[in-house]
Amino acid sequence: LFPMACFLLAANAWLLPPARTLSAQRQLSASRVRPCMQRQPTAGEDVPPVDKATFVAAVEILDRELAKAGGVDPPKSLSEAEGSGEAAFAIGKTTAKLPLSEVEGLGLVEATYLVLVSGVTTPLVESGLQVKDTIVSVSVEGTELHESTRALDLAATAERLTAAIKTAEENGVAEIGLELNRLVELRYAEK
Repeated sequence: LFPMACFLLAANAWLLPPARTLSAQRQLSASRVRPCMQRQPTAGEDVPPVDKATFVAAVEILDRELAKAGGVDPPKSLSEAEGSGEAAFAIGKTTAKLPLSEVEGLGLVEATYLVLVSGVTTPLVESGLQVKDTIVSVSVEGTELHESTRALDLAATAERLTAAIKTAEENGVAEIGLELNRLVELRYAEK
């Protein structure tokens, strides 16, 4: 069997000092989830987008930490840019496939009540994933597995991803389906 938790070794724990990574989470109950304002959808239901303010705050934290790690100045705050009218943001919904052969190339990090993608390999970019996406559900084609990961902490998200990987392996499926939310900057078309 494929080592289920190996994708979490790429979680880039060093990026966000205040964030918890899987190794720290193992000391906590794996079933513990962060409270959320809305109920979790059940299997088959459409997963609503994450809260925009929470998403913006999490992306800003990741941007600052990535800049710090890279030794560059952090980008302008998204909330400041939006507040001043320089930019506007919306939450987009998209899907991607996570090939089991590429699971180790997925980095995840927890920031401000939201788990974000913090690293992807080229094959994962080609399959539809981007840094700063948040995974809101996982599924395995041809099975009944469809689990929401919306508003879960890193350990609970990892638990659901691991279950999806195991289900895919047991059913001979080469990839798992991901439903993603992505923060999208809205711009006027250039004339």
